[in-house]
Amino acid sequence: MKKEILQIDDLSIGYQSCSLAKEAKKHGRKIRSKVVADKLFLDLAEGELVCLLGPNGSGKSTLMRTIAGVQKPLGGHVTLGGRPLERLSAKETARLLSLVLTDRVMTGNLSVYALVALGRYPYTGWMGSLSADDETVVRTAIETTGTRRFAHRHIGDLSDGERQKVMIARALAQDTPVILLDEPTAHLDLPNRIEVVRLLKQLAREQKKSIVMSTHELDLALQAADRIWLMSPENESVTGSGVEMISGMPEELILDGRLEKAFKRNGFEFDRTSGSFRIHHQYKGSVGLVGEGMLAYWTKRALERIGYRVIDDASLPFRIEVSDERGCGLWHCFDDECRGAVEIRDICGVINHVKPKLSVSTNAP
Repeated sequence: MKKEILQIDDLSIGYQSCSLAKEAKKHGRKIRSKVVADKLFLDLAEGELVCLLGPNGSGKSTLMRTIAGVQKPLGGHVTLGGRPLERLSAKETARLLSLVLTDRVMTGNLSVYALVALGRYPYTGWMGSLSADDETVVRTAIETTGTRRFAHRHIGDLSDGERQKVMIARALAQDTPVILLDEPTAHLDLPNRIEVVRLLKQLAREQKKSIVMSTHELDLALQAADRIWLMSPENESVTGSGVEMISGMPEELILDGRLEKAFKRNGFEFDRTSGSFRIHHQYKGSVGLVGEGMLAYWTKRALERIGYRVIDDASLPFRIEVSDERGCGLWHCFDDECRGAVEIRDICGVINHVKPKLSVSTNAP
């Protein structure tokens, strides 16, 4: 059984309006609060990577800030390292939990090394002088995150992907058992998004860091997360706020349909087989497809994209047979009305051959 490092019990999150608070205080009335989500029960184990998912407005950032102590809870408790969060001093909290936000940090002319070194502030004296041990921790954090090659450059000269790695390095230098990251892959290109998620997975496995990452990168979360925290606004009967919090393995949430339900919208659907979203196509005709493997899969995707409903049926009068001969694709397009087959050797040729037939199709069964 893994050691639990973070517990959330009956937590209620949200915010209080400053104008309402002042007015309530002036007239001696109770301050009104806006509840984003409540009745939250969660836990985080040592060495676990958890991805926090949910549609926009479901309360992901509010939850992250509340867990980190940046924002006060409206009710309930957060326990960190066996101690209630509200009883920890700022320095004690900083030794247990580090937070990486999406917001850009105003760093002035700081170098990468200097910014990473700021992660040692919970351990340094009031003058902020680094000991030899502190310097070792900073260098290790830089090495681990692959930022050594630009450690002496200024933060303002870095790309978004490089800057995000530096912020993670600073969190590592803080040397906390828990790391929270709010949308760490936002504004990054695909290679950098993958690299950041890979790094976080490595930190959880090798250094036993307990990591919670809020993200919209559903495909990466399903591949990397040990568990998913899913904030779903669909079931208004579960909590007073109308947000249901679900925790489970990625595969579990896919197979029981809860992930699909949370993101269900008109115009697209979640494909449980591939673990990705698919656009709803308006089909204008039907075609049979016979074949297996990668060539057949991408042939189907191409046919659906141009408007065909693809059916696995070799008896249809209009059908395509896909085969792989010595690593080269071969497509035979059959049309019983034309009494023969057309042999085509690339997928572009297949699409150009079958696309004109859509103009004469009237429906798709």
